[in-house]
Amino acid sequence: MAVSALELFTSDSSTDHLDFAPFLNRARAERERGLDVPARIALGAYLVARLVDRRLSITDNPDDIEGFRWQLESTRKFLVELPTEETEVAHTRGIVDSVSSAPEHRDAILRMALVAYAYYLEHEGRFEEALDILRLGGRTYGGAIPPVDAATMALFVARLNRMLARWEPANLSYNLAEQAGVETRDVGTVMLARIGKANVLRGQGNLPTSREILELVVAETGSPELADVHGRALSDLSVVLDRQGNLHDALLVRYRALLSLRDELQRTRVLGDLGIGLRAVGAYDAARQCYTMVLSSDSSFIIRTNTCLELMEMESAVGNRIAFERFRQEARTFEARMPPSMAIDYRYKVGIGFARFGKDTRARAVLREALGLAEEHRLNDWYFRVDRVLRNLEVCHEEQDLKVTAAEAIDMAPAVAEVSAGLRELVAAGTFR
Repeated sequence: MAVSALELFTSDSSTDHLDFAPFLNRARAERERGLDVPARIALGAYLVARLVDRRLSITDNPDDIEGFRWQLESTRKFLVELPTEETEVAHTRGIVDSVSSAPEHRDAILRMALVAYAYYLEHEGRFEEALDILRLGGRTYGGAIPPVDAATMALFVARLNRMLARWEPANLSYNLAEQAGVETRDVGTVMLARIGKANVLRGQGNLPTSREILELVVAETGSPELADVHGRALSDLSVVLDRQGNLHDALLVRYRALLSLRDELQRTRVLGDLGIGLRAVGAYDAARQCYTMVLSSDSSFIIRTNTCLELMEMESAVGNRIAFERFRQEARTFEARMPPSMAIDYRYKVGIGFARFGKDTRARAVLREALGLAEEHRLNDWYFRVDRVLRNLEVCHEEQDLKVTAAEAIDMAPAVAEVSAGLRELVAAGTFR
């Protein structure tokens, strides 16, 4: 199966693939906040994207060649004035160097630089920008993308679209990845694509089908060489179990995922999710241990921000208003960078916190914002969760007292005891700090 860059990105929902508006939007937002250096870094990234676009579109016309050379030099001059210690600046300078590298290797070198930058942008939660850069990377092939590369890129594109709640483009890319995996006999890619499609179903609120797919993947990935895929399937299965109300089963499955995974970033993400599960059953000390381990790691923007949201929610549950406000303010600084599901989760947890502290008017206002976002992005599961809280806001007051009273007894539940003991062993063994 030959996949072209056009086919891979044709389902993208943005109206203009070549204007690189997300970079300009970031530059404008940083300028409005009075942050000159971040604004200039974002503008530099925009100039680099435009430069690569021109390089990939250039003809043999002398005027085109001369115009490209002028653009190359002006972009270089702009980047020279940016701080060298910034990781993003290093990425953009590397891309500019790749643009002018030896012709026989230029496209491959440029592609590597673009994909590395896209991973960085994803790590920082800048999914729209990462898609723009990946789109340029796809164009460096000039035509058909080899099956192995197509599988990797399709999974990346699908994941970014899923994070942006673009369900149809995500599913189309997962299908392309699965087809490429079948063609290359790469079982891991096939299973990752199926996990991705299960997560799309979960995002749309179809928990039973999502669970069915993930359980099949878990059953088919028990071999040692598929340990990371197995761990990822377990991790996502635990989320579905949690959403279905099987909290203790979700804890044990999530812990199995932690033990199976080898990738450090994935392990940290699962550790954060494990903290969420422990907090949900009232095991606050074990949850804090998880969150502390996450915050001490070199985790991504998404993981660290989610951890901050969970700490905010947990402190409101135990009635610690000062800690709740501290984490709320910290999370608020990241609000502009939050993808749709996280932006809803932030408002959901803030709304519940306000209600727990008797601020019902403020709670209703922020929960209505969350409801509007869920409707806009067709996040059905989130919509129903927020709507239930809005219609039963008084339950938040009762829920706080119930959780705090029952926390000590819940801590002794067999699943909680097993997971808590396992975490202590991992810390003692130096697996986590």
